[in-house]
Amino acid sequence: MTSCGILWLCFLLATAPILAKPNTGADDPFADDLDTEYAKQIIRQAKVADIKNTMNPEVAACDDFYNYACGNWHRHNPAQILSSVITDTFQMIAKGFDRRLQRLLRSTDLKSEEEKKMQRFYLACTTVNRDDVSYKLALENVYREFGDFPALAGAQWNGTDFNWWRTVAQIQHKYGKQIILAVDIMPDIRNTSVNRVYLGPVAKQQSFTGFINLLEKSGIATDMHDYLGLSGPVARHTTEQLQDLENGLLSGRSIGKSLEEQLTLYTMDDLQQKYGDHLNFTEFFGLVLGEEHVPDKLYVNDEEFLDNALLTMRSTALATQANFVLWNLLQDYLVDSKPNDLAKWCTEQTKKYFGPLGEHMVYERYRSPDSEAEIKRIWNEVRGIFMEHLRGDKLDWITNATRQLAIEKLSHMQLHINSYDNENFEELYGELVIDGLNYVTNLQQVRIGQGKRNFKSLDQPARSLEAMEILGFTPAYNILENNITIPVALLQPRYFWGDQYPEALKYATLGYLLAHEMLHGFDDDGRKYDAAGNFAPWWDIRSTYEFEERRKCFQAQYHEYKYGGSKLPESREQSENIADNGGIKLAFKAYQRWLASQTEEVRQRETLEGLSFNGEQLFFVGYAQLWCDDVHSLFKSTFAQADNHAPSMYRVIGSLSNFQEFSWVFNCSQTAPMDPEYKCAIY
Repeated sequence: MTSCGILWLCFLLATAPILAKPNTGADDPFADDLDTEYAKQIIRQAKVADIKNTMNPEVAACDDFYNYACGNWHRHNPAQILSSVITDTFQMIAKGFDRRLQRLLRSTDLKSEEEKKMQRFYLACTTVNRDDVSYKLALENVYREFGDFPALAGAQWNGTDFNWWRTVAQIQHKYGKQIILAVDIMPDIRNTSVNRVYLGPVAKQQSFTGFINLLEKSGIATDMHDYLGLSGPVARHTTEQLQDLENGLLSGRSIGKSLEEQLTLYTMDDLQQKYGDHLNFTEFFGLVLGEEHVPDKLYVNDEEFLDNALLTMRSTALATQANFVLWNLLQDYLVDSKPNDLAKWCTEQTKKYFGPLGEHMVYERYRSPDSEAEIKRIWNEVRGIFMEHLRGDKLDWITNATRQLAIEKLSHMQLHINSYDNENFEELYGELVIDGLNYVTNLQQVRIGQGKRNFKSLDQPARSLEAMEILGFTPAYNILENNITIPVALLQPRYFWGDQYPEALKYATLGYLLAHEMLHGFDDDGRKYDAAGNFAPWWDIRSTYEFEERRKCFQAQYHEYKYGGSKLPESREQSENIADNGGIKLAFKAYQRWLASQTEEVRQRETLEGLSFNGEQLFFVGYAQLWCDDVHSLFKSTFAQADNHAPSMYRVIGSLSNFQEFSWVFNCSQTAPMDPEYKCAIY
């Protein structure tokens, strides 16, 4: 089901072009034909229907503003255990972007050989049949390069030649695939002008427990049966062993520590002396990076994990080690889709492996200078207001010396649209060979290219890992570069804001998101990095003390919230809550300032016919509906414990109950739950 209340209005919006593009004529397949006054009225009516359908007016706004604004979301967008265990508004943006990318991948409107390679990769993916003999033979070729599955070979398996750390090193060197130990190259956090090698855990979330864990095990066992031909009992037994090993590795990861707290700088000699009984790190890094690139010094990210991982592997049977390594290697090549969803799945895979090119393709064809100028205008407004607060007496608890350094950092902070306009795609994909038929072979070639690029970076100027990865669908602050990047998908109009909607919705969504990311430069982590992105704590003792006292308020407040039957973790890490609370205030101030500068005629357009809200009230409804979601009850507790973001409902309730202007706008009484006597605030 959809969140849009009127089916034909939903269809009209869904068929509209993704990025705002002027109407260039009837012959242009990407032209926007919704510029007439009649069309604009329909678009506004559709937005009204969407807002009303999502709300639950039976809940009082001053009692629980999240359920007031989002109380009916779950009826139209239910989370389902066998499809989507969480539904939220950002999925709409993701699906819209994927539809546009898929359309391009099927079109003849391709401008370069690199785009044609990307198209062939996609088309080869759409022909995959997981039951086809040739596909299974291709999978066999992938893992046999590094040995055979003990679970498959049985008594014939010879483990004398298997060594887990040499195997994972060889796999990462050739394919860039990280298993058990991750070797990354990224800027040194203390000097971002140079690259440094980092050794740490593979990016994975904690496994689920209980019923969800049973489903996960069942899925793995089924895949082992389907892809490897293992019998049911052997597949189930092997799955148990793999999950026990996985959980053993994950159990040693540090929780709640900042990046710099988890990093330890080692010389290679010191690392070898400490861990030499477990593995030869000089040989390990020589296999991963090449002997000429074995580092003299490197960072270990999370020593607790490394200690635990090496002990866990030592106590694990060789056959289980081999099954674990080879099964993880194979994961990228397995088709995780039903036949009727294969096209969508292949679009996701193409986006995963050709992320920068995919973003650029969509951006290039639908870019709108007007939309970009509008985003930069909003950015300049929220940054300008925060600058005023730093220069004035609004934040008088920060000393003048620290405040000057904050002003310097804010002055250097930049906003970029992640369009990859300056990317050399010929250099990225020029040597890549895609045949259009064999998906597995194509994916091997792509991963080989990724592996080469990763390790070439040791000899190149420093470039952050985040800048290379596919961004999500919201702006992202890069702590090591002190900049904010906007993904192309967020430029899509009519989801959160649009020219036909009141400006209140633009400030409540785009304005808030930009302000939120900006404040990450000054939260409990970001304030330790200077204007150039180097780790160099610049807050003096008094300012740090005042900050900590205010941070503790958030820690206590959010710990009292219950979700999935349990209180939220009492985490020292409050960066997201700090950014939420400050971001909504800055965005609302920017909206109020814009509103005050407009004519009465413009202010009249800040309402929507069919809704009883004025512009300021609509601002808060727009903000709350940005976070509408539904999470399956079996997952709520796990999500709350694992995510450093508060659950969506508390991103709304927490930040607005701390914001006095919200209570004034909705005329809340002083005894209302949304207007508590004590409020937390930093910015």
